[in-house]
Amino acid sequence: MYIQRTLLLLGVASLLASGQAHRLPGVPSSFTTEERLTAAISASVAEEISQEFVKYLKTGLESPRLQQLGAELRTAHSQKDIFTESLVDLSAADQYFACTLCRATVNVIGRTFTGPNGELTGPDRDENAKQTLLSICDYFSIQTPEVCAGLFDLNWPILDYIFNETVAEAQSICGMLPIKICQLQQPEYSLNLTIVGEMPTESNSALPERSDNDYHVLHLTDIHYDPEYKSGSWADCPEPMCCRDPLPADASSTGAGYWSDYRNCDTPRHLIVNAFEHISENHKLDWIYHTGDVPPHNVWSTTRQGNMDMLTEIDALITTHFPEIPVYPCLGNHEPHPANVFGNDEIPESLRVDWLYEHVWSLWKKWLPNEAEATVRRGGYYTHSPKAGHRIVALNSMDCYLYNWWLFYNGSIVLEQLQWFHDTLLAAEKAGEHVHVLTHIPSGDGDCWTDWSREYNRIVARFSKVITGIFNGHTHKDEMNVHYTETGLAVAVSWNGGSLTSYSYMNPNYRVYELHPETLQVLEHHTYILNLTEANLKPDEPPVWHKEYEFGQQFTANTSPAGIDELLVKMANQPDILRKFWRYKMTEADPKLAAGCDDSCLNTTLCRLATSNYKERQRCRELQAILKDTLDKENPEQPQDNGVAALAAYSFSSLLGLVCVLRYLNHL
Repeated sequence: MYIQRTLLLLGVASLLASGQAHRLPGVPSSFTTEERLTAAISASVAEEISQEFVKYLKTGLESPRLQQLGAELRTAHSQKDIFTESLVDLSAADQYFACTLCRATVNVIGRTFTGPNGELTGPDRDENAKQTLLSICDYFSIQTPEVCAGLFDLNWPILDYIFNETVAEAQSICGMLPIKICQLQQPEYSLNLTIVGEMPTESNSALPERSDNDYHVLHLTDIHYDPEYKSGSWADCPEPMCCRDPLPADASSTGAGYWSDYRNCDTPRHLIVNAFEHISENHKLDWIYHTGDVPPHNVWSTTRQGNMDMLTEIDALITTHFPEIPVYPCLGNHEPHPANVFGNDEIPESLRVDWLYEHVWSLWKKWLPNEAEATVRRGGYYTHSPKAGHRIVALNSMDCYLYNWWLFYNGSIVLEQLQWFHDTLLAAEKAGEHVHVLTHIPSGDGDCWTDWSREYNRIVARFSKVITGIFNGHTHKDEMNVHYTETGLAVAVSWNGGSLTSYSYMNPNYRVYELHPETLQVLEHHTYILNLTEANLKPDEPPVWHKEYEFGQQFTANTSPAGIDELLVKMANQPDILRKFWRYKMTEADPKLAAGCDDSCLNTTLCRLATSNYKERQRCRELQAILKDTLDKENPEQPQDNGVAALAAYSFSSLLGLVCVLRYLNHL
């Protein structure tokens, strides 16, 4: 036995040294040796977890090894961040945990509940599935029992159908997550759209002059209305969203603020009303873009009727405060019930969200033409030409969202809307129209499926002379993204409106654009915020909204894609400009300013600006190289990183995995 353990340990060491660390089938060739090893360890530990759970299901007895795995992993991750942060922003330990538990859970489901030979098929199938998944939740302290039970109840009917019907395996399903050690080559999910016409041969530098006739357009996004918000309630609760339950008597933290709260809380009605009153009284607007997410973040306890009621209520408030102003909305990921999950007519009727499409059409039709009804009711997207030469295209970006489970069933369902998008732009080009695109999730977001992003960006590049503005939400950050061609040309800019919600640790904000009257290009934008710390000190007084900044005054008057790309180079060469951008990106929220933005944060901030597909980051790397040289000169006495910081993140997860492997070897 000693010889067996020694040989295995020597094998692990030799794999590390040779760079051939356990070639997990389908692991991208671009992985480093350490990434390969960590991916292999994650897959191995996930396999062991699933085997031990299957044994437990058969015998009713928890093996010592299962208990040991639970003890090792449950303390190695943060409960809240996994639910409140984008997966790409998680720590290495949280990413390792999410990848490993995803693989293990899907394996358990696949081996016990799906197919005719599943051990737990039969009349008690659903209850057995719930007990098993709640056990996994409890073993590894994924979240509170209430959250896990609620998520199961809402999502199991969909997941059960998908696991029985999909051709993908556990590794491949979890490989869609934006966690590098989890990613695999996935031929069953590949997309390829035929695009008519030639790609651009130079960066888009078109920039018309400002005039007295420029349009003024309000961008509202991510309102996240919480009708159950309570001032003074528990803002530091363990669930992903708080500010609903009474503050415990032994709580060490303060209760929720009146006007909302920096902690994981959404928006009270009185703040929404105050914001709309302020905007209507202080701005002359031509129209409004509303890029989605009206319901709050209680994704484990939503109801269909509750979501419909909130959509109706916010629609009525907008209509009341802006009665003569057209509103052009798009759907966010929180509109459906359960959250995030959309599909098409290929899926069973009982699992579709036709009810949502019908409901939003009943609200939106006062602003849209009759011909938009067909696509809204089919998939929640539409196009509209409010005046000659101007066209709006509103997409349902849930086709790219990795929490939309139907992508795991059949990724090709997204091709229909992408083809419609392409054809609509082709017709607009022939008609000489200028197009604005509304889409909730930015294509460069880590939670957006990169295959979809690739095809979307190819369309954007092809029609970059037609598209003069792209408008997003979802991230709750005041930011932007430059779209590049495969050859590195800057061809478009996506503008993100931030959020009216403070979730999480942000100041509520809204934005007003100045648009050229003919091309509709963004020439300037103004962002307005209120400081929650100051507002909550005076709950009996209206909060003070103020202009935080004007983009042209603080950064550049050249808002063309080429001009923004030049700004990114300037940020890399002058980090103080990048630091200022980060402060505005975080809406100058007090908790964010207190935490600050170190060199690693600056690196990430710059990269995100230059990313419109999370997997395609050539321009990001070029800019980061410039920034690194600048920061090295700025801090000459600090030891150079030379990639050690990035390596350290993977080193931690690798060590975590190695601990599991070595403890396993001790049992041989």
